[in-house]
Amino acid sequence: MTMLRDLLATWETWSAHNVMTRAFGHAPAEPSTATAVDALRDSAELVELLTGWQWQAMHAARRDGATWGEIAAVLKVSVEQVRSDYADVLDCQECILGRDVSAYREVL
Repeated sequence: MTMLRDLLATWETWSAHNVMTRAFGHAPAEPSTATAVDALRDSAELVELLTGWQWQAMHAARRDGATWGEIAAVLKVSVEQVRSDYADVLDCQECILGRDVSAYREVL
């Protein structure tokens, strides 16, 4: 598994080069070591990791006493959407991966 800092570094390398190219209308003297495809691949992996961590943080927030309304406000979605998304992840964990998610369902 690639380290987070490496995934982010790929994105930052490509993004900085892309911004400079667009801002000045030509590529900087130094060629970029990251292509747009590299940046896309690594950003997709970052999104996947962060999405996985998000539902764990939602569970911890609920255990700590946060309401679904507070969580929804932080994520800028409706209460119904955040609860549905959380339940969907649990269903996936249970059905596809065969994990016991009963402790996670307690906060629904």
